[in-house]
Formats: sequence, structure tokens, C-alpha cells
Amino acid sequence: MNEYNENFQHLLSEAQSGNQTSMGRLAVIVRERLYPFVFRTTLDHDMTEDVLQETLLTMCRQIACLRDKDRFWPWVFRIAWSRLQDNLRRRRRHSSGKASFFQKQSYENRLSGGSILEATVHAERLQQLSEVLEHLVPQHRDILRLRYY
Repeated sequence: MNEYNENFQHLLSEAQSGNQTSMGRLAVIVRERLYPFVFRTTLDHDMTEDVLQETLLTMCRQIACLRDKDRFWPWVFRIAWSRLQDNLRRRRRHSSGKASFFQKQSYENRLSGGSILEATVHAERLQQLSEVLEHLVPQHRDILRLRYY
């Protein structure tokens, strides 16, 4: 076992025993390691911060229950993945229908000075795109929405 692992295991032991300083240092290490993973999934800084905050809170509350210290990173990544899925479900539920985003974009285009004909054509194209997206598997649809919107 190298020195980094020994120091990390010691830090983890202290955090499990309730040492607040160790818990804070552990939270900083976990956040730095999880941020790229969560951001690559969400492509949204605000959502990434929300997921990380929820993950760290869960980790702090449940760290005493962790039995095998060697399984710490898979445990934390599983918590992050679960929180990420919860946030995506919540976001999906809050969307007000399949075409709400497209309708909003069309309305904004009309306000920005484009002709009514251009806005109507744009709205029809967006509606067609929305219908095509609805035929995709939910996972693929979410990936495209997160990537472009």
C-alpha cells in the first residue's frame, strides 16, 4: 500500500469516527474527484453543483455505515449516480410537455423581430423535431436534450 492510500485510509477512519476536520478534507477530495464525472453527464454547472452537494450530504450522513473502506470510491460514485438520476427525473417531471421548449423558442424568435412566416416555419420544424425525439429511447432522448439544450 503506498503512502497516499495509507493517508487516505487514515483520513477515512477519522471521518468515520466523527472527526469534523477529517470529514471536511474528505469532502474536498471527493468533490474534486466527482466533479468531472457528474459534469460530463449533465453538461450543466448548476445541476452538477446540486448533485455534488446532495452526494456530499449523503456521504457525510452515512459514512459511519460504510463497512469496507476499500469500497469507498464505488460507494461514493453509486451515491452520485443515484442523485444524478433523481435530478434528471425531477427535471423531466417539471417539464411542461414535450413541445414546451420548442414553443418558447418560437415565441422568442417572433419577439426578436423575425417575420410571422419565419416564426411559423420555425415552430413547425421544432414541432417535427420534437415528435421525432419522442420516438427515441428515453436514454438517447435525454442525452440529446442535455447536449443541445
